[in-house]
Amino acid sequence: MTATPISIPYDPDRWIHVPLDYLATSWSDAGEWSRWIADEATRGRADAEEIAPLVHDQAMATALFPAEHVSARFWHYPVDGFPAGFVDIYVEARDDDGTPAAELLPEPGMTMVEPVIEPVPSDVFRDAVRRLTLTAILPEADADPVLLPKAEWIGAGDGWVGYAVSGDHDVARLNDRLADTDALFRTLDPRRVS
Repeated sequence: MTATPISIPYDPDRWIHVPLDYLATSWSDAGEWSRWIADEATRGRADAEEIAPLVHDQAMATALFPAEHVSARFWHYPVDGFPAGFVDIYVEARDDDGTPAAELLPEPGMTMVEPVIEPVPSDVFRDAVRRLTLTAILPEADADPVLLPKAEWIGAGDGWVGYAVSGDHDVARLNDRLADTDALFRTLDPRRVS
């Protein structure tokens, strides 16, 4: 998919928007943003001195994760919890030929069980689904497979497609952000494409 910038309303008590570039921001690079977000996220906490370095390291890893073709990235950091992974969102122009959203999902790769595909309610997509997959990946050519639970959302609308993906080696952490990602995905709207 081609990277298409989009403005996405989000719940700041659940998500932190991660810049994909720093040209029009207050920060010069990912390092400066990570330091700022660690200070902001831990300000006023009794354990700030202890957890700020951990938040900084996770923020930096999230900011530096490859983002080719990504339209927006959100870090799941509930105000009443701890950082728990991120979601990448992609949008792309596409003529709506009536293809079911499930058929637009990318190939799941090597899976350990049959993926689960569920409909997702949406006011802007003609059809939208969420796929839960237990993927096996090879970190190196001769290594044993590593399990990576993954959740994907895709919606087909009039002239566009929205896709979101989030993976985590910890299935409980991925599961903890499913409802929040469902809500985030429902805010995608082609009228907000920059």
